[in-house]
Amino acid sequence: MTNQSLKISLDGLWDFQIDPNGAENVASIQTWRTARVPAPWQAQFDDLRHYSGVAWYRRRFDWQDDLAGKAAILHFGAVDYHAVVWLNGQRIGEHEGGYLPFEFDVAAALRKGENVLVVRVADPDDDRSRFPEFPFSEIPHGKQSWYGPIGGLWQSVWLEVRPALHLVRLRLTPLPAEQAIEIQALLSAALPASAEVRVAVRAPDGRRVTETALDATGTGRVVLNEAPLLWSPETPHLYTVEAAIMLDGAVHHRLAATCGFRTVEAKNGRIYLNGKPIYLRGALDQAYYPETIYTPPSLEFLEDQARKAKALGLNCLRTHIKIEDPRYYEVADRLGLLIWTEIPNWVLLTEAADRRIKETFQAMVERDWNHPSIIAWTLVNENWGTDLPRNPEHRRWLADFYHYAKTVDPTRLIVDNSACCDNFHVAGDIEDFHHYRAIPDHAAEWDAWVADFAGRANDWVWAQDYLHERKADLPLLVSEFGNWGLPDPATIQEKGREPWWFETGHEWGEGIVYPHAMPLRFHDYGLEAVFGSFQAFIQASQVHMARSLHYEITTMRLHPSIAGYVITEFTDVHWECNGLLTMQRQVKQGLEAILVPLNQENVVALRPLRWSGCPGDVVPVEVRCLGVDGERSDGVIVWHIGGQSGRIDAPGGIVQAPLTAPGMEKLEVRWLGGDGREIAVNAVELACVSPPRAEQKVCVVDDPTLAEPLRRLGYRVHEGLSEAADAILVARRYTSTLERAVQGGAHLLLLAEEGSGEGPDVVRLPAGALIARKGTHWQGDWATSFAWIKKQGPFAALPGSPLLEMEYAAIMPDFVIAGLPSWAYRTHSWAGLALGWIHRPASLLAELPYGRGRMGITTFKLNAHTLAEDVVAQTVLAGALQLLS
Repeated sequence: MTNQSLKISLDGLWDFQIDPNGAENVASIQTWRTARVPAPWQAQFDDLRHYSGVAWYRRRFDWQDDLAGKAAILHFGAVDYHAVVWLNGQRIGEHEGGYLPFEFDVAAALRKGENVLVVRVADPDDDRSRFPEFPFSEIPHGKQSWYGPIGGLWQSVWLEVRPALHLVRLRLTPLPAEQAIEIQALLSAALPASAEVRVAVRAPDGRRVTETALDATGTGRVVLNEAPLLWSPETPHLYTVEAAIMLDGAVHHRLAATCGFRTVEAKNGRIYLNGKPIYLRGALDQAYYPETIYTPPSLEFLEDQARKAKALGLNCLRTHIKIEDPRYYEVADRLGLLIWTEIPNWVLLTEAADRRIKETFQAMVERDWNHPSIIAWTLVNENWGTDLPRNPEHRRWLADFYHYAKTVDPTRLIVDNSACCDNFHVAGDIEDFHHYRAIPDHAAEWDAWVADFAGRANDWVWAQDYLHERKADLPLLVSEFGNWGLPDPATIQEKGREPWWFETGHEWGEGIVYPHAMPLRFHDYGLEAVFGSFQAFIQASQVHMARSLHYEITTMRLHPSIAGYVITEFTDVHWECNGLLTMQRQVKQGLEAILVPLNQENVVALRPLRWSGCPGDVVPVEVRCLGVDGERSDGVIVWHIGGQSGRIDAPGGIVQAPLTAPGMEKLEVRWLGGDGREIAVNAVELACVSPPRAEQKVCVVDDPTLAEPLRRLGYRVHEGLSEAADAILVARRYTSTLERAVQGGAHLLLLAEEGSGEGPDVVRLPAGALIARKGTHWQGDWATSFAWIKKQGPFAALPGSPLLEMEYAAIMPDFVIAGLPSWAYRTHSWAGLALGWIHRPASLLAELPYGRGRMGITTFKLNAHTLAEDVVAQTVLAGALQLLS
């Protein structure tokens, strides 16, 4: 007998053909196409991008070796979804499930010479007349319901010849406290009396540190002769366990596997790794790839993206409702990334679905047991596949599933439902929630939500009938949040053309995430006049994303009860472009300078108490030194802005940042330890704006609270229409009286921050309509709203990017001016917004001719408070009045 396994890859080109009616057999197929394995068929054929159904694969290969007394193991890494396998016309077996490996011993069917391997794959839709046994809604399928179906042999296929008695798998459970590894060697058959399994352990540097024999069942414990090196993202030490079946004193078969010594637990409001608290800094990874969709392009590709994740300050990837290719986890083990991974979701929780879910969970845990990188499993994401708010049976099912899952894998954390919106937790080791808000549009809402979540006193995170399952010290994690930064279509082309998925997304969000023709829309909406070029807009959108994340993370870090976060997301996925990287794994603009310094374990957080001022003003900025457990008092903070600098002792306080010259001024801080070494750095930009000139005569029509702040600014203010001669009318409500005045030659500025107002005399605008953003896609919290102002002419004094950042937070509109004709939007909008891939353009400030007069309309919050306190508000008002002068 031999101790060697002969393994041949069956990856490469296969014959392929679809079978739309599901009625073919391989002999009846007259014409074959050529498909590449591994890869789903949707990644390879333009006409099959959205095909669900039956398809056939055929591969011919040559075999010459003698198989006497041997096993020939045909292994499939994963086939989505149902596979039936024939070899040389002999039906070998079948497998259901789209994410996990399966294998057959085909020795009886394998022959010398040419062999023909055939696989029939069924990738179901939800037509129960075609797929009654496994309709799409009752199978684990993950994000296929968002980005399209995945079918076929999407992981590798190989044939391996082993001795009939062989090692199938090693299950390794390191025990750091006991300096030992529990080993379970799965054997193909019972050991004869003359055989034993011996194991040796090699340290990360390759030294053999111990060896022993397992018992007759292949089970045992090996104790190291030295203290183990622990696995962590900073020190990803891996031990190799080498096992061998010894038969009559000779090596009969070998198998090796790696593992890492690490513990993970949730306590004291934190995740503890190896007995020490960590601050989780994660990103959601849906593990979709350019050109190959579900299949990783190469090992090198996975290594490159892991290194980029770490360079961005991430220590964790939340692998989202997909069971990934094993190489993904192997790379995380070697390079040091924590993995929080999940069961692919389903839609309907039926008896059959329940069986599949449990089988999938058991199998994914078993396959990936040895990976130290994996620290947590999610059972349900966002209530997908359950109805927790309305169905008590589903709540009971999930609580039971959590407790069952803890018996399957007591070594890792279990998340019952990674919650959002109106759903919640019923059990679990982590108290997490998802929340999305556009910044600066809804920065105040973000701050209020984070404070509520951090306080643990809310009644929306946990099911009220399962409060007995809620531990008081669970780690609080904001496990989804994020903002969009658009990719440049020219840099993400595939084979010299627009990616095929540019023609998808039209069914989501009433079309706002449809990518195709984005440059054309940019041009049609006249945005070159705002940004200068399409490329400048793309870059601005990415920097805007970085600044938004900086704001959101700062808010979370200022609440020490929060134990970490997961950014949505690591990479763009087709039309969903909130990735830190594009789908081609290009790091987006602004992240390295803006996000990375804050995306660390120890940070110096900056929170301006206001974001703008005039030359000579002092802006108070809260500065805090924060570590894993909150504030740290060691060291000193050194700050610098313009030509001035100062220092305060840790943990921090209020820095009075002086503004000197118009423009964006950067406050830079360094946190130095007692030994002078740098612990953390950070920076934030403040807007320095010269006070606007107030030259106009204005007539306040219907809001007397405006009169006094306008006078203080220097305007010549009159009140009431009787005093309106030669004055620009300023009003809140557009009435029939004002309509007649404008038609007759008056100039009117309508301050419409609360919409059109009410009353029998309110009339329609001459163009467009005022629409509340809340409850519409213009809210902009999911597919980000990109709000802009044209910084030229009367608005040239406003510094910074045309995209609105935090210096505009106090005046960000709750209403939009929708429905302006395209010619009016292009030439008469001075501020506006668009959604997602530049859809649904709306104006925020427009100036229009009407009759013999002119009318300005803005939804910016220009009121007595902002005009008294905020120089940006004052400058926007001055520009709007200048347009009408």
